[in-house]
Order: sequence, then structure tokens, then C-alpha cells
Amino acid sequence: MARDLAPLAIAGLLDSLPARIDIHCAKIAGRHIFWHAPFIAPLEQGRDVTALPAGTFLYWPERQFLELIYGDLQAESAQVSVLGRLRGDVGWLRALGEHVTRRQGHEVIWAELTAGQPGASKAAGLQDARPEAAWLRDKRYAALRQARIAIWQSEPDCIKRLASRRGIMLPYGPLSMAEGEFRKLQELLWRLGSPLAMDIPPAERGRHAAFLIDAFLSRIVGLCGLHESGAVLEQAAALLRDHPDAAPAVLKEAILYAGRMAAWLDLYIPWHTLNERVVDVQGAQGGMS
Repeated sequence: MARDLAPLAIAGLLDSLPARIDIHCAKIAGRHIFWHAPFIAPLEQGRDVTALPAGTFLYWPERQFLELIYGDLQAESAQVSVLGRLRGDVGWLRALGEHVTRRQGHEVIWAELTAGQPGASKAAGLQDARPEAAWLRDKRYAALRQARIAIWQSEPDCIKRLASRRGIMLPYGPLSMAEGEFRKLQELLWRLGSPLAMDIPPAERGRHAAFLIDAFLSRIVGLCGLHESGAVLEQAAALLRDHPDAAPAVLKEAILYAGRMAAWLDLYIPWHTLNERVVDVQGAQGGMS
């Protein structure tokens, strides 16, 4: 890695190491593997992801992915931060990527991520709180932080229970819906906390964030039955309504929480197997008519 390429993202990454990471396959662009970043950093020296060669190591701020590219990508539009590039032959990475794609949803593929030197500073994608802020003493903020820390350490029980349900379209229906809902919530909250929304006063961003969380709760809890995670987000929304000035810090916690929930849910979905089945069915039917 070259620190001058994306110093904030690289500092955040180094500060998070060592880490045990769960590796995921790409769903649309193809030939890259990714895992979720436990930090938030802004876009730095943005590059078009489709123009990057195999072996590139990158950070995608909007989705909070750390990615390794192992071949040409399909059409996808995204601006990313380049963190570095692998030297030499990337054949081993290509083989790993193909294995991850085939086995996604069938098994969890873990890796250990380490660094030869510690990070120099914390990433600062979202503004930190002022020490004197009244909401820092609110128990709901402490609970949100604890929930975020816990979810990055182990899979929550509510997802395990959801995956064990059986019935009509269970567990796939709520698993796939919940993964999409948490991913959309993470990206929308990220936009509210990113430079894209810096012209919106913090208090107004807090109200917008609370509105979004409330809207997503009806699907996350009402349809998917993820009551524990719903309770965490419900408290976050209430905190934002009572302390709109807490928006930058609460957004940071909620983004990291929602993104990690999406990641845990994603591990249960065999995307490659499902895609092959759709192709088979379409081929047998000659397409929809």
C-alpha cells in the first residue's frame, strides 16, 4: 500500500488490523472479491473502478467495501479510492475469486488480515463528537456503540434464528429481503453523512436519518422479523430525534451497524448457484413471454 494514495482509508485499515475477515463474491461487476470495512473514510483521489487493472486493492466508500480485483470487470459505475496494487502474477487471486464465487452461501470463507506496521491515525470520514455534547451522556448512544462493536465481533443471534426458519419461501425470502434492506439503509445513511450532504445542517441530517431508519424498520422487523437489530436502529432514530446535533456521530455508528448486518446476511445467499438456476430455467422456457 502507498499511504499517499488514500491516507485516510489506509490509516483506518491499518488501525483495524489484525482482523479476521469474511470474503464475499461480487454480484454484478464480476471478477473481484470484497470484505466489509470496519471504518468510514471519504473518497480520496477517486478513480473509475472499471479502469483499474487486475491486482488493484481498493476502498469503495459508498458501500464500505475493501476489494481486490482479479480480472476485467463488467459494466459498473463507481468512484473508488486506490490503496495499492499486488506485485507479480495474480493467478492465485483469480483462483481464490472463482472459488469464492462458487462457494458463496455454501460456506463462509475466512481470511486473516495483518500488517507489518500499525496505523498512524484513525480515519475521519465523519466528524467526531465534541466532548461537551449532551447526547454523549445519553445511554442510547452508548448502547448503539456497544451494538456496533458486538456485531463486528460475531454474527448476531437474530440472523441465526432467521436462517433456521422453515416454511413457504423461508428462510430465503426474508434473508434476501433483509440483506437488500440493510444494504440500502447503509448506503442512504452514508450519503447523509458524506461530503455529498455537507450543505445540509447537522440537525436536519439527523431528522432525515431518523425518517429513513423508521421507514426501513417496517421491512426489517415487520416482514423479516429481525427484532433485536430493529430495536438497535429504533433507539438510534429516537436519539436522532431527541438530539439532532448528534447526527454525525450517530450516523457513523448506524452506517457501520447496517453495513455489517448486510454482510452477515449476505453470507447465507448462494448467489452463483441461484444465478445458474435462473439461467437454466430461462433456457428451458425460452425466456418469459
